[in-house]
Amino acid sequence: MAETPLQSDAPPPDAPQPGTLSVSHCQSQVSSLKRKNNKESDIWQHFCRPDNYDPKLQYTLHCGYCDAQVKWLSANGTSAMRNHLKICPKFPENINANSQRQKKITSVMKSSSGAENVNPIALWKFSHDVCREELAKMIVLDELPFKFVENEGFRRFCSMMQPLFKPISRVTIAKDCMGLYVAERKKLKSMFSKSKQRICLTTDAWTSNQNLSYMCLTSHWIDKDWNLHKKILNFCVISSHKGEAIGRRIEECLVDWGIQKLCTLTVDNATSNDTAITYLKRKFFKRNDSFILGGRYFQMRCCAHVLNLIVKDGLDELDGAINRIRAAVKYARSSPQRAQIFKSCVEKEGIDCKRMLCLDVTTRWNSTFLMLETAAKFEKAFDRMIDDDDKFKKELEDVCGPPTFEDWEDCRLLTTFLQKFYDATTKLSGTSYVTSHLYFSVVSSIENKLNTLMCGFDPCLKAMAVKMKLKFHKYWEPVEKMNMMLLIAIVLDPRYKLTYVSWCYEKHFKLESSTVVELTEKIMDTLNTLYVEYQQLESCNASSSSQNDELEVDQPIFNENDDLSEEYEKHMAEVENNVDKNEVKQYLDFPREKVQANSSLDILAWWKLNSSSSLSPKTVEGLICAQDWFRGSNVAIDLEDVAEEFQAFEELEFDFDEV
Repeated sequence: MAETPLQSDAPPPDAPQPGTLSVSHCQSQVSSLKRKNNKESDIWQHFCRPDNYDPKLQYTLHCGYCDAQVKWLSANGTSAMRNHLKICPKFPENINANSQRQKKITSVMKSSSGAENVNPIALWKFSHDVCREELAKMIVLDELPFKFVENEGFRRFCSMMQPLFKPISRVTIAKDCMGLYVAERKKLKSMFSKSKQRICLTTDAWTSNQNLSYMCLTSHWIDKDWNLHKKILNFCVISSHKGEAIGRRIEECLVDWGIQKLCTLTVDNATSNDTAITYLKRKFFKRNDSFILGGRYFQMRCCAHVLNLIVKDGLDELDGAINRIRAAVKYARSSPQRAQIFKSCVEKEGIDCKRMLCLDVTTRWNSTFLMLETAAKFEKAFDRMIDDDDKFKKELEDVCGPPTFEDWEDCRLLTTFLQKFYDATTKLSGTSYVTSHLYFSVVSSIENKLNTLMCGFDPCLKAMAVKMKLKFHKYWEPVEKMNMMLLIAIVLDPRYKLTYVSWCYEKHFKLESSTVVELTEKIMDTLNTLYVEYQQLESCNASSSSQNDELEVDQPIFNENDDLSEEYEKHMAEVENNVDKNEVKQYLDFPREKVQANSSLDILAWWKLNSSSSLSPKTVEGLICAQDWFRGSNVAIDLEDVAEEFQAFEELEFDFDEV
């Protein structure tokens, strides 16, 4: 085969030198080629085609941006040249793309704290201490045993993920976990010492399988930014379940944490807790500002626990049906073979339910509700098991017998009835949102439900409602004995306020008008007293702080206006108290928020936005003056509108001495 005349790497005489592109040469070529072919490829803007080329011969072309050479044969098209442009280091589009790609990587990568890094790849550095700290957090969060760090699989994973990480023992990781606890405890204790918020407490006690008595003490509070917090303070062993022992242990925990200001303590209805409350009130009453309103409403009975007692009394009416269904569920879950037979029965009956059978804890009615609700969906499967599994019927007859048709009917009625109580318990047991303002509505709703069932025609539900109403009356009637703090909580819900309480008293609790007026006035008086007490505490804190900041000066021994000054101070205190009460009245008279169907109100967010004292006068002054300075003297400011607008902002605290 004849050798082509341009097989050598030397460029043609009229081709541009490597790294350059002759514009006049290319333009002349393009002009002549356009006359020949109007569809000339744009690739020739970057490569120059030889003059009078032979389509059958291969040519060596030079890139107009770099020193690269590309072999080109007309019959093969321009793909070789286009492929080169994609990787050409000096092609302008490639340079811009690489720059944008690097910017994108930098912008999307963030540190573990969430802050954006300027150059995350260059700034990252391996830290063995940080890795150990994160490993300890993983052990705590995922409830892993300490020996997990000694497992062969975990160590192999660490060696592949980060060879610089040195394996640690179970003893070391145990020390790291306790170190985390000590560090976080120190932060929380510091917060309590600096915070002005009152703390609400909840506590519960029980006996473990090892016959040890434990107590859990949990704190709840709202910070200055209107955020709700919940922290377990102690999970400790107590000497006994006697009231004074519980009270002493709670006192020790609070003193250790440095907690002085208390709001309420929520306990269950055991008589020992009444003794514990009396002990704590006696010990903390001597300390200044430990309680609000003298501790009259310090004890809070757990609403979920009361609901549990009420429902358990009602379940006794259907004890036989519940026991038979429980025995059937227990049989189907007792072994893999029996579970497979039950699964086969489910498939034969064409039951399309993804839920699994669950066995209840007899002391917790909500688990009984979930067991019955799930079991009712598999009624046909249990009926088939009587025919397909000889042991099923025989074993259950030795106990209490298999479930009957009437049992399943009662089960469906019961689960429909208990759904309201289950929803109420779930709502009131929440810890990530405020629940105190839900209490009165839940109690009123349950009262109404029980009254309706007591007047119904179903004998079974009627008997249940009668027994439950007796227990309801024991803990929640008469309504005058309800903890006043829970009534104030519903008044502070902008959707309901005081009119809702009066309406429920009259409509659901069937109280006489005179009694409703009396109770409403009692709530109003308590709310005003509470507001004034908080105002006085706030003013005392402010005056104490200002006195500490002022320089000490010699005070005159005699002041001729002492008597008049004291009398004037008493007069102004009465006037200011009336102003405070008027502010409460303004809130109650202001149009309430509408209750939206299938939606909830974030009550803390509402108060954060609508708090009338959200900004201090000095902060408002700073904002208004700064706005005037920034806008310029020619722009008018409506001071009244601006002041009201700033008052809606969240609370800001500045140390003006540092500004």
